[in-house]
Amino acid sequence: MDESQQHQPRRLHFRKHFFQPFQRRTRVGAVPGKIRSSKTATPTHVERIYFDAESLRESESVDVRSLADVSTGTQWINVVGLADHRMIEMIGERFGIHPLLLEDIVHTHQRPKVDTIQDRLVVILRMTDQQIPLHLEQVSLVLCGNTLISFQEHPGDSFEPVRRRIRQSLGRVRHNPADYLLYCLVDALLDAFFPLLEEYGRTLEKLEDDVTDSPGPIEQVQIRDAKRELTYLRKIAYGHRETIQRLIKESDSRFSEDTRLFFRDCSDHAAHILEVTESFREVVTDLRDLYFTSLSQRTNDVMRLLTLISTIFIPMSFVAGVYGMNFDSSRSEWNMPETRWQWGYPMALAMMGSMACGMLWVFYRRGWLRR
Repeated sequence: MDESQQHQPRRLHFRKHFFQPFQRRTRVGAVPGKIRSSKTATPTHVERIYFDAESLRESESVDVRSLADVSTGTQWINVVGLADHRMIEMIGERFGIHPLLLEDIVHTHQRPKVDTIQDRLVVILRMTDQQIPLHLEQVSLVLCGNTLISFQEHPGDSFEPVRRRIRQSLGRVRHNPADYLLYCLVDALLDAFFPLLEEYGRTLEKLEDDVTDSPGPIEQVQIRDAKRELTYLRKIAYGHRETIQRLIKESDSRFSEDTRLFFRDCSDHAAHILEVTESFREVVTDLRDLYFTSLSQRTNDVMRLLTLISTIFIPMSFVAGVYGMNFDSSRSEWNMPETRWQWGYPMALAMMGSMACGMLWVFYRRGWLRR
C-alpha cells in the first residue's frame, strides 16, 4: 500500500466529523422542546459520585428513579450516551430541567454556550480526545442546587483527573460546593486541548520539513486537512472563550467569589487556546505558500536543466545539420571538402564535443550549474 492509500482513511474520517456539526438533527418545523435521539447515539448509562469533606460514595451504574438532589455535600451524576431519550427525560423531570435545555443536550450540534432557565444553569462545551485527526464531542454540564449533571456522547472523557482528586481527597474539590466542581470539570475539559495543540505543533513541524525537502500531492492534502481542522478548532476555541466570559458575568449570585476567581483562570486558558490555534492557522497558511514556492522552485530547476541541455545541443545540431546537407563534393571543390578528408568525421565529433565542453565551462563559471 502506497502513502496515498494510507492517507485516504484520514481524509474520509475528517470530512465526516468536520461537516457533522453543521447538519441539522431536527426537522424543519419540529415542536420546540421535543427530544429525539440520534440513531447512531451510544447506549445510555448513568454514573454517580456523592462526596463531602469526610465521606465518598461512588456507583458505576444507578437507577434513574433513585436519583434526587441532596441537601448536604455534592452529587455528581454523569450520563454517558444519549440514545435513551426517555431516561434523559426522566432525569430532567426529577431535577426540574426545562425541555428546551434537554433538547439542546440531546441534539449535539449546539455551539458552545451557557443558558439559564428556571434556576437551572446549563453549560455546553466541546471535548477533545487529544488525537489527530480532530474529533470533538459535545459535553453538557447542568448545575441543579448541590447536584451537577454531566451529559457526554461517548464513553471516555477528560474528567479522570477530577475523579482521582475526589477519590484521593486532593485539592479543594471535596471541601467546596457543586459550583466549584463545575469549575473543575470545565478546567479539565480545557486542559485537554493543550496536548492536542502540542500534537498539532509536532505535526506542522514535520509537515514543514516534508514540504521543504520534497513537496508532493500528499503534503498538499495534509496542508488542506490541517487548515480545515484548525479552522474548526478556532471556531470552538472562540466559542469556549465567549461562553466562559459570559458564565462569569451572568452567574454572580450562583457562584462564590472564590469560584468566580477560578473561572477567570479558565477564561485565560480558553484565550490561550484561541491564540495558539490562530498562530497555527498562520503557520498552515505559510506552509501552503511554502509548498507552492517549493513546487515552483522545483519546476524552475527542471526547466533550467532542460534549457541548458537544449542550449548545449543547439550548436551541435547546427554542425550536424551543416554536414548532413549532402552536397556533391565531386562537382565542386568547394562542396564539403571536409568529407573527402581522412579525419573529417573525428574532426566534426571533436568540434561538437569542444562546443559542449566550452559551453558547460561558461555555465559553470556563471553559476548556472550550481544550486
